[in-house]
Amino acid sequence: MASAGSAAGEETVRASLIVIKHEGSRRKASWKDPEGQVISATTRADAAMRLGELLAQIFVGRASFADIAAQHSDCSSARRATS
Repeated sequence: MASAGSAAGEETVRASLIVIKHEGSRRKASWKDPEGQVISATTRADAAMRLGELLAQIFVGRASFADIAAQHSDCSSARRATS
């Protein structure tokens, strides 16, 4: 989470997240998978493993959080990600 001051002295807070949907997700569609075919075929364990792989890339410095979120998150806010 990042915050920045504004001209009026108020703070703006921006949160980032990585969402990996799976067969148990309420809504089985995303901006990457509008028909939900991949999501419906992804188990919760597969989603957790994929998230772990992505986080490992971030921790070793192979990729930034913003880049991973923009490329891999099923959340529609991923398309608005900035570094």
